[in-house]
Amino acid sequence: KSRADGLQQLRTSTSTTLSTVEGGSGTFVRRAAALFGDGVETSKAAKKESRLFEAPTVIRYESDQVLAPHFDANRSAATEDANRGGQTLATLIVYLNNVNSGGNTRFGKLPAATTVEGDPNDSKLTIKPKMGDALLFFPADANGIFDERTEHEGCAAVDEKWIARIWRHEQRVPPPFGLSDSELAKLS
Repeated sequence: KSRADGLQQLRTSTSTTLSTVEGGSGTFVRRAAALFGDGVETSKAAKKESRLFEAPTVIRYESDQVLAPHFDANRSAATEDANRGGQTLATLIVYLNNVNSGGNTRFGKLPAATTVEGDPNDSKLTIKPKMGDALLFFPADANGIFDERTEHEGCAAVDEKWIARIWRHEQRVPPPFGLSDSELAKLS
């Protein structure tokens, strides 16, 4: 059973994978690649970096939908994720809309530096979704060592919440998990 199947059992939200780089998905991939490459969206380095990504996923949370606490990395990635690029080294989430109530992203094993607006009793790191904000975290280190502190969840939505997500892996992520060579060629 794949990690994606396991995550589907933890979520009540709906999602779709963007297997092309047309329009906004191409911009998302280019900008994500620039974060990890040389900082230039159109460079060869950015195109090379994009080969390490799973195809972007857009996720919608309606009222009362959640994603239970989970890890994006895998303790057994060398075996279980070998066909999809190995260990997940980074997660990039972009919030696509403002969420006035609910829908926070919460890291239950990390202490909060400050509390989230409207929830002063939560002592854990909690991010309130705001359109255009990005959350970047590293579920494993650069050597692929799993970091259990990055367990996180999508808290119950009150208002509708939309996010876009990219996972960066250790190695090339082949289709159907990653973008095809023809789609990667369009990024130049």
